[in-house]
Amino acid sequence: WLNPLFKIGYKRKLKQDDLYSVLAEDRSQHLGEELQGYWDQEVKRAEKDAREPSLTKAIIKCYWKSYIVWGIFTFLEVKTFTYSALLFRVCGSVLRRTCVERVQWLKEGTRVVQPIFLGKMISYVENSNSVTLHEAYGYAAGLSTCVLLWAVLHHLYFYHIQRVGMRLRVAVCHMIYR
Repeated sequence: WLNPLFKIGYKRKLKQDDLYSVLAEDRSQHLGEELQGYWDQEVKRAEKDAREPSLTKAIIKCYWKSYIVWGIFTFLEVKTFTYSALLFRVCGSVLRRTCVERVQWLKEGTRVVQPIFLGKMISYVENSNSVTLHEAYGYAAGLSTCVLLWAVLHHLYFYHIQRVGMRLRVAVCHMIYR
């Protein structure tokens, strides 16, 4: 998606019209005004309680939903398959139905079967008679699929975390330069 911009930039200086438009929910005006509303509420509460207003409290009130969702995902990302399984057993059917849980089980499942596939491929290379050529191809395909699937899910998570961080940065910058 950047190649057309590089070509235009190579031929002439880029203009604002050459750039892609920002999504409506990511516009500085929208994000800044949303955070400004929470900041104004925090200032009023601080005056009422005779304390200094806290930008941190305003940010938490504005972005807590995004960070809670991705924070749970981060927690599950760091923990091993066993801890994830224990968490889902304890929490019961509430988490069992969520998309985050399904994606996490898929990711962790791929991490569990990767060593199995790798072990079978090593058995084939060591000239063990227990694995045929077609089975070795199957294990290689399975390992490749697991690695690809895990990478896509892992990077999807990082994309969303970076997007939440970008939105926070844009909102704070909008408030600063207002």
